[in-house]
Amino acid sequence: MRIRQILFVPPAPIVWAEHRGAFAARGLEVETTQTASSDQMGEGLAAGTWDVGIPVMDNVVAWNAERAAGLRIVAQLERSTIMAFCAKRELESLAQAAAQPIAVDATTNGFVLVLYRALARAGLDWRAGRYDTVGGVRHRFEALAAGRAASTILVPPFIDMALERGFRKLWDGSEIAPHYPGVVVAARERWLRGQAEAARAYVGALCEANAWAIEHPEEAAAALAAARYAPRAAERLAREAVPGLEPSAEGWNEVVALRRECGLLPAPEPRAAEVIDRSFL
Repeated sequence: MRIRQILFVPPAPIVWAEHRGAFAARGLEVETTQTASSDQMGEGLAAGTWDVGIPVMDNVVAWNAERAAGLRIVAQLERSTIMAFCAKRELESLAQAAAQPIAVDATTNGFVLVLYRALARAGLDWRAGRYDTVGGVRHRFEALAAGRAASTILVPPFIDMALERGFRKLWDGSEIAPHYPGVVVAARERWLRGQAEAARAYVGALCEANAWAIEHPEEAAAALAAARYAPRAAERLAREAVPGLEPSAEGWNEVVALRRECGLLPAPEPRAAEVIDRSFL
């Protein structure tokens, strides 16, 4: 059975599944594409170019509304998303950063909603801002490092890499959206029903590898380090593995709240029970 997956960077359970040979043991050949942006991932999942995607919960909400993608969340691979807003050293406040174009992945979904909340809390109108859709986190870091961007949201290991290069951290995600969930496994409902055996094998391999990591955190951290994760991030991910890869109700509520605050919540309001499918866990 072949599964085509698209992702930004391989999250811990996928690294562990590959390390343990869990996909092959279940008769799966997993073909991976590294995406350049959430738009590419959303378009491809909606069109059936890829079977499985690894976005954040908010991407799924947006793509279902904007692209009629018919996606379902079947597992959550990270407990939370560590993010930080990094800017050139001379920018000492969010107001100064907002006076220049901000590098983002997309303007209607994903991490940008956390930025909108941060701007609103600083008394700034996020609608008046200028946003440069550079792409995924690696592309945004490269733009920041090369001087093509003045500020952006980053995640590990790019946060530490930016700080080491002298960039300034203006806010931390834990201060703005403490319950923002980590990446999830998403697939079209049509594909899940038509390829149920492959879907169960895929999610089963991830669950098996994740359970191994919980029982063997030192080995799990070493596997992540071998996959070029920073040691500190590898240890944290092994320590904070999501029990049973169960999607977080608290995370879903955070995403819905962020969308409601900036007027981007679809109507009718999406319900967790209609988007999250736990039957494959």
